[in-house]
Amino acid sequence: MILSYIKWALIAILTAFFALLTILISLISPKFAALTTVKIWGKLILIISGVSLKIDGLKNIENKPTIVMYNHKSYYDIFSFASFMNYDWRAMMKKELLDVPFFGTAVKIMDHYFVSRDGSFSDRREVVKIIKKIKKGKIIFIAPEGTRNPEKGLLDFKDGGFYISLKTKVNIVPMVIKNADELTFADIEKEIKLLSDKARDGKLIIDDLQGGTFTISNGGVYGSMLSTPIINPPQSGVLGM
Repeated sequence: MILSYIKWALIAILTAFFALLTILISLISPKFAALTTVKIWGKLILIISGVSLKIDGLKNIENKPTIVMYNHKSYYDIFSFASFMNYDWRAMMKKELLDVPFFGTAVKIMDHYFVSRDGSFSDRREVVKIIKKIKKGKIIFIAPEGTRNPEKGLLDFKDGGFYISLKTKVNIVPMVIKNADELTFADIEKEIKLLSDKARDGKLIIDDLQGGTFTISNGGVYGSMLSTPIINPPQSGVLGM
């Protein structure tokens, strides 16, 4: 317990320190801040926490407008993104984070996006802001559930991210990791590596495809000219090609 308190104290100190550096650098170049101070901040927090990430398939994220949708299961999501992203990126965050000392000022100056997720006018205005900016090339991380959800199952998806994709014709890249709230980071990375190798070698089985959150279905590969995709729990969405 004491060790845990020490770790979180160090994380708070690092966050304040790097937030101040990020604020100063972002006044000149937010992109440079995202690729330097923010990246170092994420890596140091993972090191302090004893977390080792093994990244596989990062080359598939290109430096172009992309919406990355993920299930927000852990406080460490943002640390992970920050530590391994090689391109300029932004995230859709809840407005309450603006009240966090130093951190809130840093993410605001970097021009991240903030919503209250209640469908208010300010939320809709923020979505319009993203639509106008996303075509400039930034990758944006969006948690479609709208908040961190450590519990089993999924919350109802908010439609903001899908609306942005529809209006801008920007691709959605779903992040699907099973049992992220139960596995350690090492276990999660092993699972990602295992599934990536099986997909590349054509050895995926039905069980490997179950338990995700989003499916892309292409009935045309079976010679069908007209088909209707069906959503199967716990899937939350299906895109019919």
